[in-house]
Amino acid sequence: MAYLWLVWYHASSKMSPKHWALAVTYELNERAYATFYQILADGNGMGQFVPNVMRRVHLIATHGDQAYEGKLLLGEILDNVVGALEMYSESAADMVNSQNRKRGVGETNCQDWTMIIIRSLEDAQLLPKGTLAKAERCPRVG
Repeated sequence: MAYLWLVWYHASSKMSPKHWALAVTYELNERAYATFYQILADGNGMGQFVPNVMRRVHLIATHGDQAYEGKLLLGEILDNVVGALEMYSESAADMVNSQNRKRGVGETNCQDWTMIIIRSLEDAQLLPKGTLAKAERCPRVG
């Protein structure tokens, strides 16, 4: 059994969005090593993102230059779900990028990507009912 976490980081300013990522651990220890799933800007300035996976990172580690701020345990997940997270990540990144092409640069971000994945896992009954509602209450700005 693995554990799925929502992790967020300090924002660069009080008006900036916090960076959100999903992390998988096999322990409930804060110093546990995790595999992080996230999207990162592709660098072209058009509000497009690419999925990124980082392995063997401490659950509460700094992300780039952003200090760790908090986390929420989303639930226990089976190994087959862990194996499918990269596919979920890629699909959610495509959805975020599609929305940004329609709406405008950067209107949809890593938080939306995270919520798409959580909603999908909850709808498939791979996370407990109410997980999405708990995640929606996590801090988003500054």
